[in-house]
Order: sequence, then structure tokens, then C-alpha cells
Amino acid sequence: MKKNRIGILTGGGDVAPLNAVIHYARNEALKNNYELIGFKNGWQGILEENLVSLTTAKINPEIGGTILKSSRVNIGKIEAAAETIKKEFEKLKLRGLIVIGGEDTLSNAFYLKELPIILISKTIDNDVGMNSKKGVINYFTLGYPTAASKISSFVSLAEGLRTTAYSHERIIVVESMGMHAGWLAISSAMGNPDFIIVPEFPLDYDEFKEKVKERYSKNKNVIIVTAEGSKWKSGEHMSADLNDRDNFGHPKFKGAAQVLAKRLKEDLKQFFDTRNVNSVNPSYLYRSGRPNTLDMKAGEMLGRKAVKLFLKGKFTSPRFLTTEFNNGKLNTGQYSIDDLENIEDFHRFIDDRYYNVNEFFITKEAKKYLSSIVPEIPLTKYGI
Repeated sequence: MKKNRIGILTGGGDVAPLNAVIHYARNEALKNNYELIGFKNGWQGILEENLVSLTTAKINPEIGGTILKSSRVNIGKIEAAAETIKKEFEKLKLRGLIVIGGEDTLSNAFYLKELPIILISKTIDNDVGMNSKKGVINYFTLGYPTAASKISSFVSLAEGLRTTAYSHERIIVVESMGMHAGWLAISSAMGNPDFIIVPEFPLDYDEFKEKVKERYSKNKNVIIVTAEGSKWKSGEHMSADLNDRDNFGHPKFKGAAQVLAKRLKEDLKQFFDTRNVNSVNPSYLYRSGRPNTLDMKAGEMLGRKAVKLFLKGKFTSPRFLTTEFNNGKLNTGQYSIDDLENIEDFHRFIDDRYYNVNEFFITKEAKKYLSSIVPEIPLTKYGI
């Protein structure tokens, strides 16, 4: 092994451009006579000393998922885990560590505040990152562009469920990922569904039911998108097992789309035949497969930038490295973990600037943001 070493790991749910980050980080490291060491299975790889040199590894940046594999590890619940990781840093003489993950994976850095770590947020939920000082959303998380393109395609007329909804006069409820934030759900708007339901705005079901009835009576087909973490007006999740939680306390979601479709089927049958009220859950399809062009570009930019930051100079605490738009150009942003109390301070959620609770749909401001990430698939006139 070279004396100059940087580590890298991936944790949490996979997204399409992870291998792109690893590939370009490796290339940047080699160019500067550094070795990139990959820890397998996320934080677990450091704890178990399960590592591999990436110097000669064959890494295809166009293949989704992660060659380093992944896990969900809460080091706060493992005895002496933080100390073990610090000792591994010293043993390997790491210049720094690149951690690519979502909310849970990145939160472990708060137990390691004295270590040089670059934190890259990746999640199709698009909810881990900092807004600009003006409150304008100008960023996206790694993996979100690919997932956003997929869900908009899944519901569209050009390539998705709208053709079936029209042909069979169906009401189709499509489920998106998103436990706490509805960013992926609202990105479906670029494929022109009829209604979108997000966790941040609990659903007034009676009002919503009337909107669905009116839309169906007019068009004879309706597409609804609901995030998995969506709630009723009472505050209860549409479908969640609160007794089955993971290491980070998240409940197991069991199918919001199915629950909503079943309720609509029962409540609307007095007005029309509701045998064709159905639910669809693409689930892991949102985050699998190859990255699109924007995600690939972001993966290269983040991988190279992370290595350059370690080479540029030493720093003694973790930093978040984000993907942001600056005057329409793709760039990176940096935020110190020292300015945050916990990972919750680095969350972003949908508010009424981006969601119209009366229409159960996005606002013009949201569409402006989304248009920079995913192209719209128009709902052209169809049928006779």
C-alpha cells in the first residue's frame, strides 16, 4: 500500500451514481500518487477491517449500485465503535475518509467530529442538504436526478401508466419512496399525474376524495402519487408498523398506495364502478440501474472534489460536500459539521412554496426547481 491513503465507503440505500463517485475519486487519487482504500459494507467495513485497495479495481461508472456494497450501521449503538474507527484511521494512516450516504449513514460522523471526513449526501429522497441563505433550493442529492426521471416516466402518457389508466378507465395510485420528505413524489409532477400526496402535508381525505371523484367523472382516468410516509389528517401514517423499527428508529412502511387505493375503491363505489381502482409500487426500481447524465456528471464532480479537498490541506472535522446549482451551473458547496448539532439540522423538507395543499399538487416554484433536474413529459391530448 502507498503511504498516502484516503478511504471511501458507501452506506444506506443504493443510488445509481455511487460507482461513478468511487471511480472518479480513485482516478483523482492515483493522479496525485494517493491510494484509495475502499471499506466494504459501509461503516461495518471499518469496524471489521474489511477493506480493499481500489488502485487496480475495475470500476464501471455507468453501472448503478456500489461495488463496495452497503449496510445500515448506527455506531452510536455499538460499544466502542467510535474508538475502533479512530484506531483504524491511525493504523492505516488515512489522510481522510469519504463517506457517501443518506441521513443515517452521515449521522455517524457526529460521533467522529475530530476526524477529517468528507460527507457526500446521496438519497433519492433529496432531503439531506442545506438550502441557500435566501431559503431557495438550489441543490440536489446524488441519485435524485435519476430517480426523479424514473418516477416522472412511470406516471407519464409517453412511457408510463397513463396509457393503461386511459385505456381501462382506471384510477391508479402510485407509491414513491420518501419516509419523511416528499421530494421524489413531487418530481413525478414532470410526468403530469393528477394528484400528489406528501408526508409534510397530512391528507384531508374527505376533500381529496371529492377532488378525485370530480376528476374521474370528467376524464375517466386518474393518476395519484403518494409518498410511502404520507399521513392522514389525524397525523397517523397511511401504512406503517410502528412496532417494527430499524436501528435508527424508522418504522417499517407497508404500502401507502395500496391502503389509499383500497379506501377510494370502497368510498367511491356508490358513484361509479371502482373495480379498476388499483395501486402500483415500483419500490427499488426508483434507485436501481444506471445513472442518467446529470447524476453521472455530479458523481464525477463530487468524487474528484472530495479527493482534492484532502490534498489541498488538512482539516480536523467532517465537512458536508453538496451538489448545487450556481447561476445555472453545476458546482459544489461545503458545510462544516461544527455548525450543526445533529443531522436533523441538515434536513430539508417541502413547504407551501412548493406544494399547494388545496390542489394536492406542486406550485410553480416547485416546477421551476424541478425543471433544472428532470425534463417534463407533457400530457398531450389523447383519445377521442
